[in-house]
Amino acid sequence: MTTLFQTYKPVAMHIAFANKHDEFIERLRPRRCMVVSVGLILAGMSIPALMILQILPVTLLLGFLPLALIATGGVLVLFYCGEI
Repeated sequence: MTTLFQTYKPVAMHIAFANKHDEFIERLRPRRCMVVSVGLILAGMSIPALMILQILPVTLLLGFLPLALIATGGVLVLFYCGEI
């Protein structure tokens, strides 16, 4: 008695759809470096907002910190996007 071998032939359309789906998901996911850069910008914008709402005190150090965060985040965004 011999054994019967069955070969698996994947459907070409299914493979093409799965590859396109993976590429689509990969394009939608943001890069980690961009998340950090935009996070720095948003953190820099939230500190003055908290000062306006009088949750944080208005001091020179807390006034300079948002400027530094926004500038650093902006330069990083431009660098990672390839503009610089």
